Amino acid sequence: MITTEELFKKAYEGSYYTIIGCGGEIRDWTDGYDKLLQGAGIGKPSAWFQFTGRDMNAAYSLTGSNRYPDDLQFLCFPLDGLDIPKLAMFRLAWEDKWFDDIVDNNARREEN
Repeated sequence: MITTEELFKKAYEGSYYTIIGCGGEIRDWTDGYDKLLQGAGIGKPSAWFQFTGRDMNAAYSLTGSNRYPDDLQFLCFPLDGLDIPKLAMFRLAWEDKWFDDIVDNNARREEN
C-alpha cells in the first residue's frame, strides 16, 4: 500500500490526471472514466488513487479559503501508456486538472 506522501510525490512528478469532487460511489467514477477514456481512444489508466481534502490540506499546509473541505474526494491516475495529446483535450472538456498544477496553484495562493 502506498502512503499519501509517496502518492503525492509520484503524482506531482508524474503530473497525474486528477478529478476533484467525486461524490457517491468511487467505483462508479473509476468505471465511468475507464469507459470514457477507452471510448475516446486514450487508453485505460494503469491504476487509480483516492485521497481527500484533509490529505491535501495536511500535506501542503493549506490555510483559510485555500483549504479544501476535509471530506472532498479526489481521484487521480498516472499517465503511463495513455495517449497524452488526446488526454489533454479530454481534460479540458471535463475541466479536470494535472496534480502538479493543483499543487503549484495552491502554493501561489498560500504565498499571497
